[in-house]
Amino acid sequence: MKMKTTSPLPIPLDFKIACATYQLSIPEVLQFFIDHVSFYDSLSQKSDDLFRAATNTLLHYSVSIHRESSTSLHKYRLVILKYIQEMIKIATISKQTQSKKRKRAALLVKRVYEIIDRTKAQNTKLILEEGIVLQLSMDFCLLCEIHNCAAEEYLEYFMSKISLPVTHAQVGLNCIVENQAMGFFYKSLDSFKVSDANSAHRNLQVLFIDKIQELHLQLFIIRNFEKRVEKYQELYQDYYQKLLESK
Repeated sequence: MKMKTTSPLPIPLDFKIACATYQLSIPEVLQFFIDHVSFYDSLSQKSDDLFRAATNTLLHYSVSIHRESSTSLHKYRLVILKYIQEMIKIATISKQTQSKKRKRAALLVKRVYEIIDRTKAQNTKLILEEGIVLQLSMDFCLLCEIHNCAAEEYLEYFMSKISLPVTHAQVGLNCIVENQAMGFFYKSLDSFKVSDANSAHRNLQVLFIDKIQELHLQLFIIRNFEKRVEKYQELYQDYYQKLLESK
């Protein structure tokens, strides 16, 4: 296995704040996201779970940049299509759970992975800032190759879509924008073991809850989206800084 040695991938402040607010480990969240990206789910629309949210996050980004398919996909098009057709057949089996279907498709995914040329995800490990090392899954690497996107691009996109201030501002204006990344983040909260907060953190949490409830009321008459985001960012950034200082 190789490890990428280029400049570490930066972690956006809003993503750090979201993880800190819910007492989540940044490496665990990112690895959890990578592990739920599924090549099978990129072909099947039958599920509505973490695999679907993670996979759709990558697909939405791939569609948004309008990039040409990889040369490797064109090179092995016929044999890849054969395996894809077999996976689609698996998806149509109504009596099996999605978990069983993914397991059945795993062997086919491995065969495609072994055939395709690795140009976008040659390295199976990725380094982020603060020395965080992530292990790229086979499915994640395969989608990088199929859609001609680097692993860094996908992770940057995922992190950039995680913002509690933006989400609050949208909800307050009843202006909900589809955000699969944020959906994945919220759905995954119950999957992590959160350690008990110390007394200082608990006090900060109580104060923060009071302040954000007050802010919700204060912003009720403000209909400007950017202004609402700015006010929520001020509160969250102040809370985040206090959390860091209390460690």
